[in-house]
Amino acid sequence: MGCLGHPSNSFYVDRIYNIAYYRLPNLIIKIKKVFLKILYALYVSRILVNGINKDLVKQIKGLFNELGYSIVDNDPDIIISVNSINNTIRKYFPKFHNKIIINVVQDGSSVIPLTKEHLGGSLISSFLADSLGANLVLTTSTGVKGLYSVEEFSWLNGFSIHNYDHKIVNSLNKKLVTEGKVSVYLDSYEGNYILYDGYSLVDHKATADLVISRHIDNTEESSDKLYLMPAGIYVGIKYLESTPLDVLVYSLKMTLKSLYILNDRIDYIVISSSFKDDRKLNQLSKYYYSNIIYVSDVDELCSCETLLKELQVKVLLRDVRRAFGVITCLGVK
Repeated sequence: MGCLGHPSNSFYVDRIYNIAYYRLPNLIIKIKKVFLKILYALYVSRILVNGINKDLVKQIKGLFNELGYSIVDNDPDIIISVNSINNTIRKYFPKFHNKIIINVVQDGSSVIPLTKEHLGGSLISSFLADSLGANLVLTTSTGVKGLYSVEEFSWLNGFSIHNYDHKIVNSLNKKLVTEGKVSVYLDSYEGNYILYDGYSLVDHKATADLVISRHIDNTEESSDKLYLMPAGIYVGIKYLESTPLDVLVYSLKMTLKSLYILNDRIDYIVISSSFKDDRKLNQLSKYYYSNIIYVSDVDELCSCETLLKELQVKVLLRDVRRAFGVITCLGVK
């Protein structure tokens, strides 16, 4: 379920970042100052995979590598351990208890998120289980009931949580489980969104539990509500001029799904200025409720990631060929 919004305006950005920075909406400045820590805690992409079944370890590494994730040996965001639960906990929990730890049984028949299940662990595990044809074992109160937690709702929709408050989040997750309903109000937000089971729209802000907005006035915040804003999703794209529009739409959709963002909304599509006369981009921006950022003075042979790095965007998904002649990457800021 979604709502229709007006297409965002495109704008031009020079290579020098300071010029680009001051031309961005105030929203991005707010995200940089307020949401940076929370946003990076939600969207993760550095994966360490290890275990006793080397063939399965290799298969899992290949799966995430093809999606653009970074397969690492140090400083991971996510740990996927092919082992017994007991051995996984003994090996990884003491040092990485604040990371997402996922256990895969040795024969690959079950996938079990052990930590941060409601903060992305269940989503990454769900994708992995589907890919392996394995059983997904969830243990949180929302997961057992087949509901998405408030944090997962935010992740799936490409939102970030403003002034993250554990007390409010836990209260709303409890309400979702006990009452089966969390109320959502759209406040100055016209982009796309998805309402999942247990989430419903209300007409009045006073009766809402979650408020989705592009601009938040701190003086109007209520202590019992949670505020969500677009997370600053940037997708860089390179393609052949002959590429059909529907292939571009598909490629961007697959890019979002690779990070388990299921909402068809991209805050910024980033592309070389050499494409500024391509009318397909206007249609693409309308479909994804996006602004277009044209980056000038970049080598035509440069990587897609370079487009994002020119804007000092944190790259989460590396360059991946999504279709013939189409390469995309994804980042947040």
